[in-house]
Amino acid sequence: MATVFDVKNLSCEFGAVKVLEDVSFTVYTGDRVGIIGDNGCGKTTLLNILTGRTDELSFAGYVSVASRGSVGFLSQRTGEDMREITVYDDFMSVFAELPVLEAETEKAEAELAKGGDSHALSDKIAGLYEKYTEKGGLTYRSRVAGMLTGLGFDETARKLPIKSLSGGQKIRLALGELLLKSPDVLLLDEPTNHLDEESIVFLEDNLRAYKGTILAVSHDRHFLDTVTEKTLLIDHGIGTLYNAPYSKYLALREQDEEYKRRLYARRKKEIAHIEEVIAQQKQWNQEHNYVTIENWKKKLARIELGENPDAVPDDAVAIKFETGERGGNEVLTVKDLGFGFPGNELFRGLSFEMRRGDRLVVRGRNGGGKSTLLKIITGVLSPTQGSVRVGANINISYYSQDFAEIDPESTPFEEVFMTANYDYYHGGGLPKFRNIASVRNALAAFGFTGDSVFRPNNLLSGGEKARLAMLKLTYNKGNFLVFDEPTNHLDIRTCEVLEEAIRSFPGTVLCVSHDRYFVEKIGAKVLTLDDYAVSAGNPPSSESTSPLENAPLSASKEAFLKAKEDRANAKKLEKRISALEARIAELENTLRACDEILSDPEKSADFELVEKAYSERQTAAALLDEAETEYLGLIE
Repeated sequence: MATVFDVKNLSCEFGAVKVLEDVSFTVYTGDRVGIIGDNGCGKTTLLNILTGRTDELSFAGYVSVASRGSVGFLSQRTGEDMREITVYDDFMSVFAELPVLEAETEKAEAELAKGGDSHALSDKIAGLYEKYTEKGGLTYRSRVAGMLTGLGFDETARKLPIKSLSGGQKIRLALGELLLKSPDVLLLDEPTNHLDEESIVFLEDNLRAYKGTILAVSHDRHFLDTVTEKTLLIDHGIGTLYNAPYSKYLALREQDEEYKRRLYARRKKEIAHIEEVIAQQKQWNQEHNYVTIENWKKKLARIELGENPDAVPDDAVAIKFETGERGGNEVLTVKDLGFGFPGNELFRGLSFEMRRGDRLVVRGRNGGGKSTLLKIITGVLSPTQGSVRVGANINISYYSQDFAEIDPESTPFEEVFMTANYDYYHGGGLPKFRNIASVRNALAAFGFTGDSVFRPNNLLSGGEKARLAMLKLTYNKGNFLVFDEPTNHLDIRTCEVLEEAIRSFPGTVLCVSHDRYFVEKIGAKVLTLDDYAVSAGNPPSSESTSPLENAPLSASKEAFLKAKEDRANAKKLEKRISALEARIAELENTLRACDEILSDPEKSADFELVEKAYSERQTAAALLDEAETEYLGLIE
């Protein structure tokens, strides 16, 4: 199998900050690799190095890129495209050679019809037709039309010049071009950003059919499971390649972490035991004891304890939403709601209710009115039809997709300080005051440290703005959280923290999201806004049943299935538990025998005997640790 990328000991720095450190991996022809890691860990930097975009980068190490084959790169900076060409013409330009072949064929056919050299012209037409079919001439127009439709470009959008498109539309355009070109290697940087769920499924279908090599940076876990077969984790500068897609990688990653925990605990015990032996030898205070002590000290120096794998990372984001007051049971009532702009009615006839503790996710196509619905509910816009009623003592905390609540001229510190002390400045007095140290600690917990807290907000990345907006939300103490695409700019670890925060939140949650993994994790019901869209003057049916779909399995059914599985495995577990009890007793006897030798002053001078007993004790302790861990797990 041919090598596409071979990376060894790659390191890269931005100023004094090292983003990649000793990264090594190999990608072979046909591999599908998902690249994951925290925001700012170097994922995009890695793609830039692989594609030769290194003008502003300082890196060291070995990077080999196969010279054969074409490479297509989707960058997050694609949204800066300012060309005059229309969307349709841009897609057609991928097949620029085919209209030329069509024209040449028509010209040869016209000459043949006029009585030209039939033999030569027939051969020429046959050759042109063969070349035309090999390059996809029979299907390219339908492929372009299908790509435009699949990526959400309607008839109006197809005629627009590229420079007039939004940043999200430009990224979708670049993605479509890559899929039509079908290069040998695809490098994709967050390809699902700015896509609705329908377009994401379309993209996944195309990538599943794609025969080349894929490297995709993504925080969309469902996309990673569907498209990739390997996972490259970049964690604190170190790269680790797992031979599994995201969900299966999690189990492998947990095995790695469990191994590190066991190794750390074993080394800690080993160090403690050696220190005890040294202390005991010092008490006996004989000349031969000091010879033994020096030997033990050398052994101690060779043991590297390493970092505690259970220690919380310094850059781990901690999200917790709290409520000020409980609020009523009736949180939100939407009745016959409709909204539209002149000449563009978005939706009509929408009715639903939310009660305290509900989790509801709104889905639908881009431009279908999802964000508009949230703005109506939060009072930013007024409906053109129907009504919205928010319940008694319900306080809304709103997270907008465009970060409108963040002042671009302010700084993270100023923004959070004023939010944290809102009550103080509005009559709460000193008991409500949060000092500078408190605010700095909160900012640090969300990844803002050092001078970064005084950087203007307009210089923040999308991920930094998302974390800042989320931090402000934790101070609002609303009992009704409203999110517009909350996972769009977050890395996977922060998404997981947010999911746990929402699951444990005692209030009510409404959000717009195309992140299918996120929807499943928070156990939300789903409302599809497309069912209420107004298309070509045809309103949705008024006989629609409840718009809410239950996404998760009921808790009672889950409990029943789990109990049934446990009963089926009970006999096997009992047999294994009995075997482990006998094994544990045997290993404990071995440990006692070794400890008797190691604690006997008369035998301390026999270094070979002591060394053998120590080695046997290490082996027995490790096996005992494994047996006890398995035993406790089975008992639970």
